Amino acid sequence: MKKLTIATACIIGLFMVSILPAKADISDKVLKSFHTVFNKAHDIKWAEYPDYYSVSFKQNDVLFRVNYDLKGNIMNSIRYYKEQLLPLNILYNIKKSYPSKSINVVTELSNQEGIVYMVQLKDKKEYVTVRAEDNGSMKEVDRFKNANNE
Repeated sequence: MKKLTIATACIIGLFMVSILPAKADISDKVLKSFHTVFNKAHDIKWAEYPDYYSVSFKQNDVLFRVNYDLKGNIMNSIRYYKEQLLPLNILYNIKKSYPSKSINVVTELSNQEGIVYMVQLKDKKEYVTVRAEDNGSMKEVDRFKNANNE
């Protein structure tokens, strides 16, 4: 339950960051930390806040949003990608549990407590969202009809 609350807070916080404009004056520590890990990033957009920095960018066909503390440490991140980057144990469990559905998008939430994968599946009738953890456990969290099939 704690991971779900933290993951939910992370999603809400990161979405709030995307709608709040902020002029960024990024510290050298944060920029060095960013470029050390993400040296092939492009479409980079920074935002500065009182207690942290936020950056969104693309790298290797993956969309990222990463939050840094003022010392340049990564606090949390969100990555959006296709099924090819899912860990094999999670991909296997999802394909086994939902054989008629294809994976539409993966949202990976990462912080100091671990990684949570929100996997959206679809077929002609409906969309299903599954929450998976790095240990392979899964739970269906949402299901709704595909409006294109009515």
